[in-house]
Amino acid sequence: MVVLTEKLVEEILLRVPPDEPARLIRAALVCKAWSRILSGAGFRRRYRRLHPTPPLLGYINNLEFHAGLELVPTTSYFFPPPLPATNYRRALDCRHGRVLIQDDDDTGGGFVIWDPIAGSRQHLSFPTHRRHNLLGSFTGAVLCAVDGCDHLDCHGGPFRVVFVGTARTHTAAFKKRLRYTWASVYSSETGAWSARTSRTKKNYHEVWPREPSLLIGDALYFPLACYPMRILKYDLSAHRLSVITIQVDHEFDRAVPIDIDGRLGIVEYHRNCIYTWSRQADVNGVQGWARHNVAELETSIPTRRRSPYRDHPDEVIRFAEGTDTVLFSLHNYIDWGVFTLDLKSRQVRKVSDRWDCEILPYVSFCTPDLAKNKLCHCDEDARIRPS
Repeated sequence: MVVLTEKLVEEILLRVPPDEPARLIRAALVCKAWSRILSGAGFRRRYRRLHPTPPLLGYINNLEFHAGLELVPTTSYFFPPPLPATNYRRALDCRHGRVLIQDDDDTGGGFVIWDPIAGSRQHLSFPTHRRHNLLGSFTGAVLCAVDGCDHLDCHGGPFRVVFVGTARTHTAAFKKRLRYTWASVYSSETGAWSARTSRTKKNYHEVWPREPSLLIGDALYFPLACYPMRILKYDLSAHRLSVITIQVDHEFDRAVPIDIDGRLGIVEYHRNCIYTWSRQADVNGVQGWARHNVAELETSIPTRRRSPYRDHPDEVIRFAEGTDTVLFSLHNYIDWGVFTLDLKSRQVRKVSDRWDCEILPYVSFCTPDLAKNKLCHCDEDARIRPS
């Protein structure tokens, strides 16, 4: 009888794909030796280096009519502990294993930073600038604050929150209403918000709170509520705001910013195809938009319309940051709901029967060392609802 050494067992377990946490959870239950291997810090580091792309574990759905939010697993054995119910919760952003939640309560509101894997949460107040301005709309972003981090194991470390808001004021100097967009950064290490960075412009378009941010390098990108589509860029190093205009060769209902090989791009749905566009400079150094790829969906999804009336557009709704996966919703076809598309493999998978979702993909590793006492087999959605 051949006896496997612990080193050989570890090499085998390292090659278990991360897209289904149940495999490693079951392996940890085989014996104490396997559990010790899987719970070790050395295994965790090697596992993340071997599998640099974290899996999509689920998505966070903001329920309608201020009914709270729910975390819907797309894998088995992922059931994070629920947050305590409050009057109104809404997820704004999700990155590096953390979820940024807007929490408007009786104390003036603020943010909740939630780590579903570690089960931790932290409350912080809105920046004081918000309370001193007539705010039109606002959004936020959360990210790891460790310099040089590979973001494969950020749970429990320092973080930053970027608040971006559009204020409305009326002054005698301007005949029209003045809008200005400003940003402030919170550091968990200092426990304070930074001085605001502002960009002033007449009739400036507001940030779009229903659209999460995108992090590429040292810059965050926030979609603006306007047509043609524009994106607000916040440089984390220079603390500077700027605006990028999107112009492509056809009209679209909605486009989502994405990361294309470290460059800013957009992805959009048009006539049963998923188009990606990348921002590139021409020979004169002028930035423009070039078609990057087209994924036809006819072979993956039935294309016959359910109804001759388009009462809701089919559209791309999210990009799972750190992966090559986009989420899109179909309403006007036989097989309706929310689907994922891997932009490289072209693999399509249905993840929800609902098409009218306002969702955020939750991307993270879920190994036994992090998921201890946080995982169980679940057949129902994990729901976070107000009382």
